[in-house]
This record gives sequence, C-alpha cells and structure tokens, in this order.
Amino acid sequence: MEASQWTGNGAARLQYIRMDRSARDALRLLRSPGVEALVVIDGDRPTDGAIIGIVTEREIFRAMAARGLEALDNLVWMLAKEDFTSVDVGMSRADRLKQFCAHKTDHLAVTDGFVLTEVQSIWNCVDEMSAGGGPAEAGA
Repeated sequence: MEASQWTGNGAARLQYIRMDRSARDALRLLRSPGVEALVVIDGDRPTDGAIIGIVTEREIFRAMAARGLEALDNLVWMLAKEDFTSVDVGMSRADRLKQFCAHKTDHLAVTDGFVLTEVQSIWNCVDEMSAGGGPAEAGA
C-alpha cells in the first residue's frame, strides 16, 4: 500500500502511496504518528513512480464534506493536490513561511534540484522558526 523513505539530515520521512489506492487507505496512513502528507505516485516504487500530487487529511475531509463517506472509496489520485507549491531546500524558514502565505497552502514540497526531499507543513515551519530564534535567522 505504501512506501516510505528517509531523506537524511533529520528531514521528515517521505510517505508515498500509489495512485490506485483508495482515499480510505490514504486516511489510514495519514493517521499514523508523524505522517502529515502523502506523496501520490504513479508506479510501484517511489524511485520508479512519477509524482502525481500530494494528499493530506484536509483534501480527504473536503471530499467527505462535499460527497459524504462515499468519498473514502475514491481513488487517492482524484483527491490529490496536483498544483502543490515547491521551494528549494536552501530557502530560509522565514521565506518558506512567506510562500505558505503567498500561495495560501498548508504544505510545501521541499526540493533539492528535481529531488523531493520533504513535504513540510506550515506548523512545522512555525515550530522550527520558534526553536531557531525566529525571524532573525531569515538571512541564514
């Protein structure tokens, strides 16, 4: 059903789900500790699959609010955010926070070139800023 990959240097573990799985399967994975988003892929393994989008509990909740519990039987790719915002791994936390606000999103794809390294939530970014000294580190 899913695959995961450690991205190194203390980054969050990426969680993957194949596009042919149900929203119910995705919700089950999202309820696991430390999992805030799933990368939806077209393929059997993350290294072989193309990224289709990102799905969070928010997308599943919106689908359930619009269509009822039947939405849980939809394929996960139908609920995935295809137009997610990505930022470079070297971008400061303060600049990332600006991107969250500018794009009105709660998750960013963090990339190193063409490699996805992390899916970061706005709340993790805020926590990191608080722990790292706040806006003063913006230029770091």
